[in-house]
Amino acid sequence: MIAGRNPRAKVFATELHPHRARLLQHLSRLSNVYVVAADARLLPFSFAFDRILADVPCSGTGTLARNPEIKWRLRAKDLLDLQSRQVAILKSALAQLAVGGRLVYSTCSLEREENEEVVETVLDGAAELTLADFRKELEQLQQSGEMCWKDTASLLAGPYLRTIPGVHPCDGFFAAMIKRR
Repeated sequence: MIAGRNPRAKVFATELHPHRARLLQHLSRLSNVYVVAADARLLPFSFAFDRILADVPCSGTGTLARNPEIKWRLRAKDLLDLQSRQVAILKSALAQLAVGGRLVYSTCSLEREENEEVVETVLDGAAELTLADFRKELEQLQQSGEMCWKDTASLLAGPYLRTIPGVHPCDGFFAAMIKRR
């Protein structure tokens, strides 16, 4: 969707597993999409990006309504392992962010350990990075007619975007927007 709406942009995606990277490249069928088999904790790019979406592996607790088995297999130590990977991926992605660029960090988790704590850990002491408030972004989407949800305040948890199953007509979702000065 990002590549289709921005045909002049070059869109790079990383996938850890080479066979899945090949499949993604085949399925994209867009000439501006490049799928790279790589570990997102160690991105192989030698250039900076203006926009980055870091949609990280997570526990998936925001999808419990559709995937109830998660509650039986998820253990407390899994959250610590996921958090460690998420911090590493976010740091790696931010290292590739151009001055003036924006990064969106997202999960389909409801857990603070995977969301706010990851963002706060990475931003601690990073003076060149700032957490942006999603309020303006949501207002722009609403004004342009791209978002039909009227109660934008219900989508916000401080500066973060957060959807809650049962409150919003979708899975639980978290996003933070980070800008590089």
